[in-house]
Amino acid sequence: MATLTDNSKRSTIRREFLIVDALIILYIVLDAIVQALPPHYSPISQAESLLAVGPYGYIMTVNFLNRGVFSLLFVYAIIQTFTMIGVDWRNYKLGLCGIIIWGVAALLLAGFPATGRTLGIHTIIAIIIFIATPLGELSISLKLSRVKALAGVRKIALVIAGLAVLFMLFYLGVLPFLHHLKSDYSGLFERLLIGSVIAWVGITSTYLLRHVNSLLLKPEQFVNRSGEK
Repeated sequence: MATLTDNSKRSTIRREFLIVDALIILYIVLDAIVQALPPHYSPISQAESLLAVGPYGYIMTVNFLNRGVFSLLFVYAIIQTFTMIGVDWRNYKLGLCGIIIWGVAALLLAGFPATGRTLGIHTIIAIIIFIATPLGELSISLKLSRVKALAGVRKIALVIAGLAVLFMLFYLGVLPFLHHLKSDYSGLFERLLIGSVIAWVGITSTYLLRHVNSLLLKPEQFVNRSGEK
């Protein structure tokens, strides 16, 4: 009976991570499609949010909703994974809150486009997520060595999270003072920041998708020797 329950848990969690990966691929595809439609915004000099303003902006609006869904589903799935292997997910709550903010904010961005009266709200939301989420992913990455089940993804997760933090510091703290660079390349640096955040979620999700089947074999082997969870 326990084996059937364990198999059911693994199947459910694998399905959730599979959906996350599929929605990330859909996000990239929709982003590319709306970018190719008129008006032709420059991905180098203009913000991604402007894709939700033009005549085909509804596609980007749908994509914001998509981003919110896969981000929140990822958090739910990783909490289930931690619980399944006996790790207290609350040790990662600050980092997970950063991703939750990213997901909820994406849903809000769909309702507050970067134009007219809602531009100010859109900008405030964007600043919050650009700060909270890279720091949240870095916080989780730094703690992944505590759990042997996730040690295999720690290095790449840490590198990507570190890059996201660097992109965030440059985009918010340096670029505003480099006026010529900002006017010509702000879209590029924004996309590097957004891309690094989504890449972190995608790589972590894919790793867990591939390894979740083995996580219930010997749960005790996934906690480090000090017994820290």
